[in-house]
Amino acid sequence: MRVIRAEQLTRSGDTSHATLAQNCAYSARAEIAGVVMELRTDIPEVARLFSLRYADHATSREPDFRYYVATARSGYAFWSDHAPSWRWTQGQLPPDAIVFLADAVIVSAVIRFDPSIASVHAAALEFHDTAIAIAGNSGAAKTAAMLACVRRDMRVYSDERALIRSGTVYPFLRRSSVRAAGARLLLADREGSYEPPELSLKMCFGPDAIAEPRPLGALFVMAGSGASATLEHIDAATALPAITRWFDARGDLMDRVTRAIALLRGVHCFRLVLGTPDETAVAIAYAVTMLQQ
Repeated sequence: MRVIRAEQLTRSGDTSHATLAQNCAYSARAEIAGVVMELRTDIPEVARLFSLRYADHATSREPDFRYYVATARSGYAFWSDHAPSWRWTQGQLPPDAIVFLADAVIVSAVIRFDPSIASVHAAALEFHDTAIAIAGNSGAAKTAAMLACVRRDMRVYSDERALIRSGTVYPFLRRSSVRAAGARLLLADREGSYEPPELSLKMCFGPDAIAEPRPLGALFVMAGSGASATLEHIDAATALPAITRWFDARGDLMDRVTRAIALLRGVHCFRLVLGTPDETAVAIAYAVTMLQQ
């Protein structure tokens, strides 16, 4: 089995994309945190799969910018006017792998288009009109915690990315791919069929479970697992090193650190040690409830 990683893309200094762009006749649009991005590509199946992946962000508004994905020598080119250009130089790929690579660079381009947008690698939820982020490394059980929180009547923005514009968290409802057998099990009680097996948070939980934009009020920094879920209220300075590691915004490192400091101003920060998923959800709900008293 061939493993494709976004890290295998290489930066490209090529600025002569005019000929490639002329062949990009297929398109798909998505509105993310108020920014409309249009994918342009010369591969029709890539446009179709990308449109499906961002179906919950579909829009007919005119694009704020275009991002191009085109067949190039020895692979593919990925570029826009305001973000770094990338190349895949390791030969041909199936359309779903191209979409995976495009996804990685396009979200970064959205963040870099608008200086008021930032992203934290975190599950994002809303409870009692307060937006919260649960930040941690990949594989740290953020999704399990998020699912348990939804069972505790929290509403969800994303299972992977807290997308924040001017301090307000917005939904990021990118669909997740699952194997066909898993999709059949998850959708066994639904009428109709879904093709290909892509699941959205709306599909799993219903539209009422999707949160409306709210100011970020609480940040939970995951710090491993324990015998039970525990929380420690920490100040922004203590949370800053961790949040900077998972923070993405326009600018260089110093710009991003400055933006992270500004983001944490007025946000209640907690160090979170995980218990069982439900214990963790109860602890998070309790902390948010106490903030409002």
